[in-house]
Amino acid sequence: MSLELGAQPDHNGPVEVLQRVIDRISLVSAYVAASCLGGLTLLTLGQVALGLLSKVSHAFPSDIAVGWEYSAYLMGTAFMLGGALTMRAGMQIRVEIVMRSFGGRFERPLEIVASTIGAAFVSFLAVSLALFAADSFSSGQVSGGSLTPLWVPQFTLALGTTVYALQSIMRVIAAVLNKPLVNESFKVASASE
Repeated sequence: MSLELGAQPDHNGPVEVLQRVIDRISLVSAYVAASCLGGLTLLTLGQVALGLLSKVSHAFPSDIAVGWEYSAYLMGTAFMLGGALTMRAGMQIRVEIVMRSFGGRFERPLEIVASTIGAAFVSFLAVSLALFAADSFSSGQVSGGSLTPLWVPQFTLALGTTVYALQSIMRVIAAVLNKPLVNESFKVASASE
């Protein structure tokens, strides 16, 4: 599709609207991921503080009983919830040796292939995690340490992976339609930082 001289691109077409919706979902997901990292930081600081206080007085426990378990939940959730925005900002780690070896001649077709493989993998992972969470919910499984219903952290992982899958599928669509793959407004640093 070529634009006539002076014509403006359609910013309200169905693909653009869908991309904006998925971008907003990804942005909200990234804020939740940031709050998970904040919670993880507080939990770690609490662990350190209790460890120090327990050296001063035996009245304090040496750690938070569920510290390691909840740290794992928060880290996994932050990782999956932040993945979609990271990809949309173009900040994910990529191995571009194949793309560079052709001097940019096959960049878009290679991007389509790579994005399709990535979208298929992340979509499979999202479905698998959702089924895993549903199985834990229906069987009433709980963690051994804190008796937390396992479907809760599994659901957050599935939710984050689903948002990531939506953004991955949107990337394939954008690559096929020769639309921009990166939203520059989401960048906060260069990829080399």
